[in-house]
Amino acid sequence: MNQSTMSVAENRSAFTLIEVLIALSIFTMAGLYLMSTFVNAVTARERILSTDALNADVQAVRMQLLLEPNRDEAEDGGDYSTLNHGEAIWRASIEPTEIVDLFTVELEIEFSVAEEDQSTSHKETLFLLRPTWSEADERSELLQDKREALEEYRDFDRF
Repeated sequence: MNQSTMSVAENRSAFTLIEVLIALSIFTMAGLYLMSTFVNAVTARERILSTDALNADVQAVRMQLLLEPNRDEAEDGGDYSTLNHGEAIWRASIEPTEIVDLFTVELEIEFSVAEEDQSTSHKETLFLLRPTWSEADERSELLQDKREALEEYRDFDRF
């Protein structure tokens, strides 16, 4: 009987219950890992698409500001129908800098439609070189200041 028990154990080719449970748990963990990776990739893709859409709409509104030749009308802003975020109402605060024809522009945009994780407003600061926005007296005053500073810097009388 002892030899027959050994021969039965040697001829057995099935898995034990423990081996099946271990293999099943390994397979389950691998499946969960792959599923979470897939969900993260889909979520990241959706976030990128919504960010790209917002950037495209902001760029379109920014172009409206750049196309405005008159400084007062640029400060008043306007309305623009965007492709992704509905109606955009924009306005700008424009201040001259110490450099001739260079302006600091605070652009504010309010969108009528926003994605669930995005704000309906957007603000940014731009530095724009716009000769058409310069006022003649302001421009000549800045040029005169620069001329005087350059003459003082190049003071040849000191030699």
